[in-house]
Amino acid sequence: MKRITLGFLLFFTQFIFAQFTANDVKFYVGTGNQTAYLVVDFKDGTDDRSYAWGYRFNTVDNKKMVDILTEIQAVEPNFSYFASSNGTYLDAVQFNDHDSDNMPYDDWSIWNGSSASNMSQNAGIGMSLQDNGWYGVSWGWTNPSVAHPATPIPAYSSQWYSKNDITTWLGTGANQSLIVIDFGTDTANVADSYVFGIKYNGTITAEDALDLIATEVTGFDYVMNTNVLSSVTIGSKTETATANNTWKTYKGTDLSNWKTENNFSQTSLTNNEWLGLSIGSRRPFTPQEITSSLSVGKITTVDFSVYPNPANDVLNIQTNETIKQVTVYNMQGRKLIQEASSVLNITSLSSGVYLVELQTTNGTSSVKFIKK
Repeated sequence: MKRITLGFLLFFTQFIFAQFTANDVKFYVGTGNQTAYLVVDFKDGTDDRSYAWGYRFNTVDNKKMVDILTEIQAVEPNFSYFASSNGTYLDAVQFNDHDSDNMPYDDWSIWNGSSASNMSQNAGIGMSLQDNGWYGVSWGWTNPSVAHPATPIPAYSSQWYSKNDITTWLGTGANQSLIVIDFGTDTANVADSYVFGIKYNGTITAEDALDLIATEVTGFDYVMNTNVLSSVTIGSKTETATANNTWKTYKGTDLSNWKTENNFSQTSLTNNEWLGLSIGSRRPFTPQEITSSLSVGKITTVDFSVYPNPANDVLNIQTNETIKQVTVYNMQGRKLIQEASSVLNITSLSSGVYLVELQTTNGTSSVKFIKK
């Protein structure tokens, strides 16, 4: 592991969203040809107090604002809500450790409008949805007082990745943690976000976790500048911090509950905790495991194609290499199918554009396909 100490300090500058739009939303629920968006602001003093989800529906179904909450609760185990029997009064919302039931007694204010930053207060969650409409709930009437939902961060799903998806573990010991490193960029509409599974005993510092990876994986490296993470290299990719664009540190237990850590050098992990590192505005997103390809010294791509494209019921993978794993993602990064087969049954997928990622013994590549 290469270590360089320089005689200057990179100052931490927190990125602030200039404007949050539909393009920033990652987690969609429901089906249909119309889209609405929900912002939930817990106003609990944290830097992740406000989240946004997307909702797909059909106008003829006369969906209500409360249906968005119901759909999120159905697919996200870490989300729940309680409303009045007539579905108009919102009593409580919980997402990970944000829970209005644990705050001093108060009420939710309800909002809707044309964008995340332009909503007006409305009567209740029983309002009908409009295509491209934005809807919000914000905690507090008296303390804190009624306020427009704050600029959100995109919600992620706790189901998009787990330690069961790791095929190669590094190190030894009884404890397991995932290290997710996000370069803040995309390649072929897939996040340049990578994951390493590590094993150890007791606790492990963030720096020792990176040392473990660097020791066992050729092609991984990082640089520290005066106890601040300066750059990370994975294969041919290197991202170096600047004064205005720093590497940020997070901890969590899945992708949905990242919490900001203010000091990388003082961050440590214990069993089942995740370490997230990202540069730019995006919190560590759905990762890909590339341990095997990195072990030969570089990230390599593989030559493959899919047919038919568009496809209806079956998608065929054509390659001359040995297939280790085939994964299908939707365009929001949610994993939908994962098999070690050259023939995929895609009848369960809705019509639309998807990404199929092929991992072989030589590397990983991905292509888009269309489901009719």
